[in-house]
Amino acid sequence: MAQYTVDIDTGGTFTDGFFSYGDRFEVVKVETTPHDLTVCFNNCIMEGAKRFGHGNVSDFLKETKTIRLSTTVGTNSIIQRTGPKLGLIVTKGYADSLYQEGKNPILNFLVQEDMIVSIDEEVSESGEVVKEVNEAEVRRVTKKLLELGTRVIVVSLKNAHTNNQNEKLVRKIIQDDFPKHYLGTKPIQLGSDISSRSDNGVRTNAAVVNAYLHRDMVKYLYKADEGLRQKGYTKPLLIAHANGGVARVAKTKALDTYNSGPAAGLMGTRYIGEMYGLDNIMSVDVGGTSTDVGLISNGELTFDTESSIAEIPVHAPLIHVLSVGGGGGTVAKVTQNGELQLGPESAGAVPGPACFGLGGTRPTVTDACVVLGIVDPDYFLGGTKKISKQKAIDAIKKWVATPLNISNEEAATLIVDKIEQIGADTLKQLSNERGKNIKDFQLFSFGGGGGLFSAGMARKSGIKKIFTFPFSSVFSAFGLSTADVAHTYQDRVDFQFSPNQEIGEFLINANASLEKMKKHSHRDMRGEGFTPESIRYEVSLEAASEDGKVRDIFYLPSDVFHSTNEQYLKEELQSIAKHLGTDKIAIEFIRLNSFVSVSHFALPSLELVDSIPEPKSTRPIYWKGNVINTNIYDIEGLKPGHKIEGPAVLESSNTTIVVPLGAMFSMDQHLNGIMEV
Repeated sequence: MAQYTVDIDTGGTFTDGFFSYGDRFEVVKVETTPHDLTVCFNNCIMEGAKRFGHGNVSDFLKETKTIRLSTTVGTNSIIQRTGPKLGLIVTKGYADSLYQEGKNPILNFLVQEDMIVSIDEEVSESGEVVKEVNEAEVRRVTKKLLELGTRVIVVSLKNAHTNNQNEKLVRKIIQDDFPKHYLGTKPIQLGSDISSRSDNGVRTNAAVVNAYLHRDMVKYLYKADEGLRQKGYTKPLLIAHANGGVARVAKTKALDTYNSGPAAGLMGTRYIGEMYGLDNIMSVDVGGTSTDVGLISNGELTFDTESSIAEIPVHAPLIHVLSVGGGGGTVAKVTQNGELQLGPESAGAVPGPACFGLGGTRPTVTDACVVLGIVDPDYFLGGTKKISKQKAIDAIKKWVATPLNISNEEAATLIVDKIEQIGADTLKQLSNERGKNIKDFQLFSFGGGGGLFSAGMARKSGIKKIFTFPFSSVFSAFGLSTADVAHTYQDRVDFQFSPNQEIGEFLINANASLEKMKKHSHRDMRGEGFTPESIRYEVSLEAASEDGKVRDIFYLPSDVFHSTNEQYLKEELQSIAKHLGTDKIAIEFIRLNSFVSVSHFALPSLELVDSIPEPKSTRPIYWKGNVINTNIYDIEGLKPGHKIEGPAVLESSNTTIVVPLGAMFSMDQHLNGIMEV
């Protein structure tokens, strides 16, 4: 029997929902409510329930199998600086440097200098406790932090990645000596619980960032989870992690959720890519303020092992997404040198682009699209939001056309060219980073502005084929619907490999690590309601070149470690070394990803028709120097097999797709659009 699935992506401006029941899906957009994100979460569910004919949300939830949520609450805490006052305990001698050279970026706003205290303790690099912590000293520094108003205590001691005995002892002393009524609800977070990195500074960064995000995230997620429970939903709310899976709230760290929205978009890209048998895909997600670009290589997600959050290195393995300024609300201006510049300012949702008529007077990318005629002022968001073409013209004329002494249309073309070039340059940068030829890739286009600019981005970068989707405007929410329950475990390895290296001991230790991690996985998945038999596993190694300058994550056949054939493993390690361009490599971590499949939406497969679609209307559009009376099509009226020759514009209530001169758009059997440029 079919049941509903609910997938919600909370963005900065809109909260997107993807709801499915069997082969039917509904797309929902509601305004995000920054003051309380549970409001827009509940509004989204209410609207989705209505679309399926349920006036009562509780009745809808009783028939719902899975609810997944990705959230920007962590991102927002950093952007808006709403995190709590942190207290940090470090090893004596490192209160000023925090184990790093130069000014530590976390001192900018995450933790104040007077909230950093130190204790006299020592753990050697090999993990030997040279000096135990002094209980009286721990009590003294804790009392100082509490009197200064700390809301969270972070303990990050030197070399705790090799042995965290002293960190654990500090936590025990604080919990024993400062009872609940005194300590209150102030959590104590250990650096070694958040990160296993050998770099003491990076590990401290990760712990501090996690602590800063923790309070707002926990408050929101537990409130959302409890709200569902009160309405009769009996299963756990599943939270999106930036590593590609979902897990219940209790198994979610704040760092896990960072950038999980864009990561969900790439998860959806991989899912649809597998359906088409595509191994190499680039994705472009154009929103209001930024463009996010991602890459699937050989069917695998790519990870950033040296990630940063708000320019603070945390080195958590996050799905790699390149974000650049440039979206629908990005402001255009002419510099003193007479050159057109886009951004970094954005008009946001309020006052928004000039055409919105909400007080914005500066020209944006959206205004340029209105001036060119590719966005219809009477059909913006399906006609629910009226916008003014004249206000767009006035802004472009004043700020761009007149200073450059060109026509309004030429000025608007320059703006659109600029955002297309930003996207194309980012696509090329990402493919170059990965050592790939961009011509080997297809482009998946989504986000509110993806369809407007993806053809130009593809042409400027060398990509020939673009895919668009009926749920493009909520693609991250759709991507979330493809996520399975996942838990990741890791052990430090620190094994130096060279061609003549004996690897028998490494193989034995790796097997022991994997068996231990599988036991943890059984325990955690049981907590999610799954049996050990339903779990599938993925094994990876994080390795670096000898000089540490190049590193990556490598997925290996799991039977490599269960085999007693050392040659089999040696060949895999040699392949890793070749990829890193060196003979000698340092294997730093072994990781086990455990997954259990949950319900996913399957795209329909329909019969193709052999007919030419009728345009719903025509309108004059300026196409790079010529005004052409252009056919306008209703996307939702297109059938599988329909083909449209450019120039044309395809419109729906939530997106617009530009088919330029010389391009061909066709609707395939899955109701996805394929454009050849």
